[in-house]
Amino acid sequence: MDEREKELLDKALAGDGSAFEELVWPYRQSLLHLSFRMTGNKEEAMDITQEALLKSFRYLQRFEPEKNFRNWLFQIAANECRDFLKKVRTEKKYRQQISRRSKSPELDPENIKAQSEAGFEPASALSSDLKLDVNKCLQYLSPKEREVFILRDLDGFNIKETASTLGLSAISVRVNLSSARKKIRQTIEGKKVYAPGQGGKT
Repeated sequence: MDEREKELLDKALAGDGSAFEELVWPYRQSLLHLSFRMTGNKEEAMDITQEALLKSFRYLQRFEPEKNFRNWLFQIAANECRDFLKKVRTEKKYRQQISRRSKSPELDPENIKAQSEAGFEPASALSSDLKLDVNKCLQYLSPKEREVFILRDLDGFNIKETASTLGLSAISVRVNLSSARKKIRQTIEGKKVYAPGQGGKT
């Protein structure tokens, strides 16, 4: 945590709302992307991001300054996404929800327009075509593979940060990341087509 961030954190802990807004502002876009990719739902992503920020303010006293503030925020948002997905009672119901969005929210013209209006911007250096292919392939991963792949390969977290944020071991992160990368590569290359959500017991 740099000096400016620490200063803002101290002010926020003292109840300064404007300091908290400035503290979390650099992370809002990334939280939106994380929530959108995990849920596939623009409205839910915005609600989840807002709820994650509210909870981070509510529980700010629990944050340990020696830890990474960004990772702490992402952990809260990831947990909110998991809670949302738990409400989708079965994997079949979840697949139907994704299917109703043409199996790829970011490929739908109306969603692309809506994302732009909501401030969604590309979160990676992937080319446009490859980025769309990867986002389309996310639906073919298991929930755990999806979480690991999004944080590690799309949001730039390292293995240790990904493990800490998701509450997994480093080995579990590597196993699920390897599986996710293989499925996405094979699907993009047309070598294998997975059923949406297929991911075994990872």
